Amino acid sequence: MVYSPGRILVLLTVFSALGGCHSAPKPKGKSPLSTTQMSPDCVVLEVFFVRFPFDDPEANGQLWQEVDEQHFPPELRQRLARNGFRVGLVGGQIPFTLSTLLELEDKPAPAGQANLTETGEAQEPPRVVRRHMPVRAKQRGEILASDVHKQLLVLIRESGQLFGETYQQAQGILAVKGQPLPDGRVSLTLLPEVHHDEPNRRWVGSQGMLRLETSRPKRTFDEMAIEATVASGGMILLGCLPNRPGSLGHHFFTEENGQLEQKLLVVRVAQTQHDDLFCPTEVLDLSAVCEQ
Repeated sequence: MVYSPGRILVLLTVFSALGGCHSAPKPKGKSPLSTTQMSPDCVVLEVFFVRFPFDDPEANGQLWQEVDEQHFPPELRQRLARNGFRVGLVGGQIPFTLSTLLELEDKPAPAGQANLTETGEAQEPPRVVRRHMPVRAKQRGEILASDVHKQLLVLIRESGQLFGETYQQAQGILAVKGQPLPDGRVSLTLLPEVHHDEPNRRWVGSQGMLRLETSRPKRTFDEMAIEATVASGGMILLGCLPNRPGSLGHHFFTEENGQLEQKLLVVRVAQTQHDDLFCPTEVLDLSAVCEQ
């Protein structure tokens, strides 16, 4: 039987009415457009290293009048000072001298790792190096505070005594820990360490499995651990005293670039799970390392 085109159209209309309209099933799973959420135990730090001429009067004078050094216990400040360190806290608006040193309007933060060593063939290293550093609770991060020295003689002052310690293939490291608190603040710890000699390899058991771990011997200065509770946007500043040559702080925060220069470390709490002041793009980029 041959149907006319008009009759075929009528039959199709009837079948469509009987069958009803059904949309295609939606695939299950996470939408690629949804914003990645940070793990509740993750903190994103913004880490700056600033170079300036050795014994610069503003960086060694005016800057420290604009930050809070009294936040830290007197015993800790005295111990740090004896060993060439100087520490302060910024809890609110960034002081003018610090904002000038950081060149905040001229240096956008590159996304990526927290390793602060710049690569490339540039003749003059950048004056300001800035990185984002995700840290999870109970896990340590590391900030490379110095280059590797073939031999390093460190003068240590403890209990009124001065003595020297010599290390081979030594590098200044600051171990970093960040613990998010329920009120949105972060408990930060910075611990000076000297990693030295050749790496050791050993098998370590973890969750019923063995893995090969490579690490170097280290000297940890627990008595100089810096601890502070910092709100979002707050900063810890750590530098050296120019009148302590050979000290631990001197080796951490000076370097030769044709002439002797000082360095200032600024660690800022950039983002926590409680913080909703950042744009979705930045949240997505930074939280990938700490994603649930």
